[in-house]
Amino acid sequence: MNNFGLKILSVILAAILWIAITNIDDPIGSKDFDNMPVEIINEDVITDLGKVYDIIQGETIDFTIEARRSIRENLRRSDFVVQADFTDLSDVYAVPIKISCPQYGDAVIVSEGKDQRMKISLEELISETFKVNIVEKGEAAEGYFVGAKTANPNIITVSGPKARIERISEVIVEVDVTGISDSFHSVGYPKVLDEEGEEMDISYFDFSESYISFNIDLYRTKEINLQVDATGKPAEGYVMTDIEYEPKRIEVAGKEEDIRRIRYLAIKHPINNATVDISEEINLQDELPEGIVLVDQDKTAVINIKIEKMKTKDITIWPGDVEFRNKSTDLSLNILTTGPLVVTVTGPDAELAVINRDSLRPYIDIAEYRAGTYTETFKFGTLSRNSKVSVSPEINFNLTPLG
Repeated sequence: MNNFGLKILSVILAAILWIAITNIDDPIGSKDFDNMPVEIINEDVITDLGKVYDIIQGETIDFTIEARRSIRENLRRSDFVVQADFTDLSDVYAVPIKISCPQYGDAVIVSEGKDQRMKISLEELISETFKVNIVEKGEAAEGYFVGAKTANPNIITVSGPKARIERISEVIVEVDVTGISDSFHSVGYPKVLDEEGEEMDISYFDFSESYISFNIDLYRTKEINLQVDATGKPAEGYVMTDIEYEPKRIEVAGKEEDIRRIRYLAIKHPINNATVDISEEINLQDELPEGIVLVDQDKTAVINIKIEKMKTKDITIWPGDVEFRNKSTDLSLNILTTGPLVVTVTGPDAELAVINRDSLRPYIDIAEYRAGTYTETFKFGTLSRNSKVSVSPEINFNLTPLG
């Protein structure tokens, strides 16, 4: 006990033994943490400049720590504070990322990834107003159609980075109408779509209204006939020979009292002074009465109107071809005209092609005629609706009493 050197040696051996036992039972080791989100603080430094930022790099980071096993095994992601302080923003828009472990302090050492930086870009902060469009998802119950959709407010102001604001195509509120059979009121949250109809990340935007209220009116549906007629006349010497259109039936929708009143949709299409065929598409919704909407996705009807130039055809007939109808039995008929008669027919090609001497069937109705000599123009039994005729010369005949 009185040997001082031995005492010192004992202390040294004890310290070595303690270090050895500690390193064996509670060794220092490493642990990786991946995709740790970086918390941004003091971002008002940017907003005070009237600008907004976009993170280019460093939204999440990876790092490695070293600590004794007793600490390391208990470490959780929530034990770390990973921050980018925007008051430290450099001239090249980089912010140091600081990693700390408050619960364990210096007992946890960041060995890899401790010098990482967040890189940002600065953009001008702008605001722009947009109409709010209500977009339904799904389909209403059978026999019903989603009619008027109103949003309140119907205009919203969106603030954010200029480059992102300029990409906005429309602001919408989505409404699920699957199976509904009655009008309703609800609220929804605005969404932003780009030029390609893709939804944009709203975390970059501030809205003047955090939610939108809306009304959905549900209409009853009905199938009706479509009827298209021509009005007016083509140019002189031309004729309308046919009119075709599609569809023949359309599905419409409206409130109960409005849908009961509509039985068909009649459209008058002008052909005034036309000299060529008419082929057009018309918007059927524009032709429907107020309160009635078209259900079909295709809102148009196709109209084809055939306009033909009139042509002429000369046909020779004889007085004997003429039928004298309803002659009194007290009178005798004597045809005075002896030569041929020329019938000039004017009409479209298709009608002229089937008209000949046999098909004309000329006649004169003499039911009211008395004895005497007459010069008359006869009529024809089978002319088509677009054909016109002239006869040269007229026929002469006389009627004399019998006996």
